[in-house]
Amino acid sequence: MAYEIPTPKYLRVLNTLRKRIEDGDYAPGAALPSENQLCTEFGVSRPTVLKALGILKQDGWIESQQGKGSFVRGRPVSGRTSPDYARDAVELDETGETEILHVGPVLASPRIAAELKIPEGTPVYERRRRTVSEAGPVDLVATFVPVDIAVGTDITRPDPIAGGLLDLIARHKGLRPDYATERMTARRVSDVEAEALEVPADESVMSVVITVHQASGNPIMTSVLVMPGSRHEIEDTYALS
Repeated sequence: MAYEIPTPKYLRVLNTLRKRIEDGDYAPGAALPSENQLCTEFGVSRPTVLKALGILKQDGWIESQQGKGSFVRGRPVSGRTSPDYARDAVELDETGETEILHVGPVLASPRIAAELKIPEGTPVYERRRRTVSEAGPVDLVATFVPVDIAVGTDITRPDPIAGGLLDLIARHKGLRPDYATERMTARRVSDVEAEALEVPADESVMSVVITVHQASGNPIMTSVLVMPGSRHEIEDTYALS
């Protein structure tokens, strides 16, 4: 005689909520129904709901906020952490071996606008710097920050920022970086880049566009890292923790 083992109640809740997140029914940043609402919908006890929510939180699908409830983070990114060059680009302390080349408002190019999810031509703050060594320039990084995030912080000032931009933004704006997307392309250096990097005008460079996001998916800033060398285009996503 065959016996059918019923699916545990908490798994039914967990799988349903996870599918709704995957399908976009619950978008990143959206609040999940309250624990009482979930108990009523699924006809289960509060401990069953809490167990399902606990697993979703542990796996990175949701996050809880004290006194507010549970909020969607989205599909968890891979466990891969950011490579050194990416971490340097978005977190480097500017008081080290760097030279600040430009700080001020610029109009977002089509690529930067797409990364920051703003209309093309929207003003953003640019911080452009290069890393230098005894042998000369090593790389060039231009970081673009939306005006509403930059205003009221030292991002708008020409002085080097100690501790890195992400730490500054977290402290002054309360925005927590969660993950980053990276797009890497090999191309010919531009005239401005060639001058800053002190390389020939026909030099091949590796251009890496790194956009840092909150858990909700909202972008915080975009950095364009340019290094001499070449590589085919690659797109990736990784956790910042």
